[in-house]
Amino acid sequence: MKSALAIHDLSCHASSSLNVVLPVLCAAGIDTSILPSAVLSTQSDGFEDLYSHPLDDECDRIMDKWAGCRLSFDCLYSGYLADHRQVEMVMRARRCFLAQDALVVTDPVMGDGGSLYQNLGQDHVDAMRSLIRGSGLTTPNLTEACLLCGRQVETAMRLKDAQDLCRQLNAMYGCLVVVTSVCLEGGMVVNVACDNAQVRTFPFEMVDVSYPGSGDLFASLVCVYMLHGQPFFVAVMKATRITSHAVRRTYATGRERREGIVVSYAIRDMLKPEEGLS
Repeated sequence: MKSALAIHDLSCHASSSLNVVLPVLCAAGIDTSILPSAVLSTQSDGFEDLYSHPLDDECDRIMDKWAGCRLSFDCLYSGYLADHRQVEMVMRARRCFLAQDALVVTDPVMGDGGSLYQNLGQDHVDAMRSLIRGSGLTTPNLTEACLLCGRQVETAMRLKDAQDLCRQLNAMYGCLVVVTSVCLEGGMVVNVACDNAQVRTFPFEMVDVSYPGSGDLFASLVCVYMLHGQPFFVAVMKATRITSHAVRRTYATGRERREGIVVSYAIRDMLKPEEGLS
């Protein structure tokens, strides 16, 4: 059985971060441990008067205890970090708890819609750049991809420009790249993936609502398929299809946007025999 360490925030209500990552990885047969980077009263997109408490000290104490347990993970998948100082927490986990040839996945959660999230600044972008340089895979959205490349942030672009952006990230950071949810001129939406300058594009159908947790779901699915031995582009293709289907089914229920994506829809699809996890 493959094992994974997930370093994300924990929302006490609504679907995002660990509330998405943990059920997907566990349902796929991945033995999953967690380091919650912060605890939040709710996920942060759509709820007011949010309570958020970083868990830096607690995570350090947990890793102190783990050091005596000889823990080792086949994958480390990190997402939202409460501030740039938490990058060192992830770096410590990488140094101390990874098996040989482990898959290191960084989802540089720090912005969307053309701007950084509130309370994050350039120091956070710089910290994410350092984190990605030691990764095997990164999954930024278009806003995050532009920030990581130090270029003007765009919310839509031509397909060729999106492919060039993905190649640039691959060359800069030396890892597999998926730039997610790229709105192209003309209305098409795609995920763009790059492996050593080879680029492939995966279109999908959008709905009128962007559900929190969708990016967490996509990256979790890519982790699942790669840990099960699927080639990178196959993993991206399957993750794109399953995530898109889950978004459409969530939308069809009339679910309030801020409650986030319905993860169980994706898990049901992921476990179908034709999806190749068995």
